[in-house]
Amino acid sequence: MNLISIISPVIDQMESSHLKTQLSTYFPLQRDKLSVIEESFIEFTSQRQSQEVLNIFFKSWSQTNNSAMTVAGLSNRMTMIIHKNQQVKSEYDLFRSVSSLNRIVDEDLAVVGRILHSKLFYNMATSISGNDYWLSNVFLNKEAIAFKAWKDKNSLRNKDIMIGLLTTLVHEIYTHGEVEFIIPLFENWLKDEDRLTEVEIDRALAWIRVHCGPNREESFFSCCRCG
Repeated sequence: MNLISIISPVIDQMESSHLKTQLSTYFPLQRDKLSVIEESFIEFTSQRQSQEVLNIFFKSWSQTNNSAMTVAGLSNRMTMIIHKNQQVKSEYDLFRSVSSLNRIVDEDLAVVGRILHSKLFYNMATSISGNDYWLSNVFLNKEAIAFKAWKDKNSLRNKDIMIGLLTTLVHEIYTHGEVEFIIPLFENWLKDEDRLTEVEIDRALAWIRVHCGPNREESFFSCCRCG
């Protein structure tokens, strides 16, 4: 199993469109880059990591993966069009798109469910690291900073809101593949380390598991409906 084998079947479920054609064409062309990500996760979970490596990993991963506030900001941009009385072809369609976009972050922001996903991430990172020193910005690497800045620029500052929607779409389908790919790696890694009990492992991996399966797929299809 690799990222492409997880991602492709979800794209195949989309209705026929130019967007589906582009996604099904260009995601496989990134196979080499996706393989680097796969190997990185495999290497990370193949051995006990030092405190510093754990801190850098979780702090940087929190920046590249957690996008609820960015999605909410993109939604704000769309409703601001109406607030400023700017002309649109159809207010009804715009608000339907906003409604679909907001469904991406319902669980993240605890609109449904009982806990913020940022809290679940905190629990995971802190349980595995042993403390919450990873929260310090000193552990944030430059690549994570650059990626977050690029994604936020696309979603929050690019004059063409469609760029933000497309960026969100690609990010949603990628993260679906990521969580499905890593969950068995993390499960086996933590069991082999024999440092946490089974109950503690279940709690630690709740953030990953809640993003697996139908939940993440639905986020992707919600984003598809934003157009």
